Amino acid sequence: MEIGVERVVEKFQRYAGEAPDGEDVARERLCQALCDECAAAVAELLRPGLEEIPEAAEALAAAEAFYQLALLDQAAGPEVVSSPELKMELGRRAEYAAMLREEKRRACRGFLREEGFYFGQA
Repeated sequence: MEIGVERVVEKFQRYAGEAPDGEDVARERLCQALCDECAAAVAELLRPGLEEIPEAAEALAAAEAFYQLALLDQAAGPEVVSSPELKMELGRRAEYAAMLREEKRRACRGFLREEGFYFGQA
């Protein structure tokens, strides 16, 4: 079962504020690759036997791609830039992206296979 990457990209653009403008082709390719990878990863987590892909799964893939982009941006640049007159902090975008991702994962609870280990009595 495949997730519609076009819809994942649309949601990702809304979450990340990344609208394609044709000026930064490398970044657009990166964003597309992240959406492709995350859509495939979420599709692998879906429970077998679903009739159709839930919209929540597309939202989870988009949120995961946004989180990965935020981590890449954070890793590629300095956290703080300062001079005697100015101090600029890049913020907590990755932290907020992680919170969004976890919220979207909770919304998919009934559609995803369990990833953790359960030790107990049924």
